[in-house]
Amino acid sequence: MEDKNIDFKQKLLEQVKELSESENVADLWRQANALKKKWRTNEEEESFFEKEMKEEFDACLDKIYAKAGVVSKSAEEAKAEIIAKAQELLNETNFKKASDKMNELMNDWKASGRTASKEKDDELWESFKGLRDQFYEKKNEYFAKLKENFAQSKATKEELIEKATQANETTDIKELTKAMTSLMDEWKKAGSAGKKDDDDLWDKFLAQRKVFYAKRKEYYDSMKEVFASRAAQKKDIITEARRLLACSEFTPEEVDAVKTLRNKWKEVGNAGKENDDKLWEEFNTIVNKYFTNKRESM
Repeated sequence: MEDKNIDFKQKLLEQVKELSESENVADLWRQANALKKKWRTNEEEESFFEKEMKEEFDACLDKIYAKAGVVSKSAEEAKAEIIAKAQELLNETNFKKASDKMNELMNDWKASGRTASKEKDDELWESFKGLRDQFYEKKNEYFAKLKENFAQSKATKEELIEKATQANETTDIKELTKAMTSLMDEWKKAGSAGKKDDDDLWDKFLAQRKVFYAKRKEYYDSMKEVFASRAAQKKDIITEARRLLACSEFTPEEVDAVKTLRNKWKEVGNAGKENDDKLWEEFNTIVNKYFTNKRESM
């Protein structure tokens, strides 16, 4: 029985020696305590030889504990640093980037090793876990609010698409242009409906804008002919005004004729901004000259 006990302790001594020389210090404390516990189960009525083995065993334990103490301190510092970084992440607003960082901190925590006691490990873990819970709660609240905003934006944009569709039913291009400009301003303020829906919504809204662009082009193309006709009529009026100015007999019939030209000018209507101002300046100058001459002739 005694030989068996010595053989058992000899194996424990070999294991503790090997452990004391190990460079893998991540779990030294736990392994050393396990060997120590096994030794104690066979510690009664030790022989002189066993006592010498015990001294050697204890010396190896001291060496292990010294090394493990450094590791324990390093683990505590590492975990404290991880906790500080987790605290900073609570201020992040880019949750995708922050989530990646939080996952990295979790990996760092797992690799940081154990501290000197389970109590300390538990204390540090509760601090880290509490910060993680706060972060994910904040993240979940953010995305819940974002989802709500997306839904509101989607509803708003669907309403704007319907309004644009209805606006395109009008034949008044000025009113249609005003409506489409206003709807575009509202669209910009509506915010994002989320990547899933935004492109589809924009395509539908853009389709209605293209209908508007086509109607506007058709209108202005037709107005070019109208403007050209009106410009020709106003040029004829200018020609007649020049003829009357050249005569300048200032008879009642002639004065009435000049005044009538003004009424005709108004009846013709707009000849387009490109032509109208220039034509009006020419016509008005002639008429003013006629009446100036009339006053001077009296």
